[in-house]
Amino acid sequence: MVVKRRLREGHDGQLGPPPEAPTAAGSLCPLCGRRLLDDATTDLHHPVPRSHGGRAVVPMHRVCHQKIHSVFTEAELATTYHDWNALRAHPAIADFIRWIARKPPGFYDRSRATNARRGR
Repeated sequence: MVVKRRLREGHDGQLGPPPEAPTAAGSLCPLCGRRLLDDATTDLHHPVPRSHGGRAVVPMHRVCHQKIHSVFTEAELATTYHDWNALRAHPAIADFIRWIARKPPGFYDRSRATNARRGR
């Protein structure tokens, strides 16, 4: 599940990641390996979803995060695909990684998942 940024950042007394959550500046995306920018193109991902008891968060590209959640259910992420090697080995994710590797670090394609769901 993707949480709105204002909730994730802990504004207005809402729950969010702890203040010591990892920062994105200078690190690499654990899925695609591209450099992370400290801007709106970076999301925090729970390898084990919070609904299944996960607490750890990992910064990653927003487009990579959305791809993971468009392919897998939270139950699949909790049981099988919380491991980065298993996640990268899945055919749909492997194809995505090959495609995204040629894009700049700040690339975000909002319409890709939407068009795929619409069958275009």
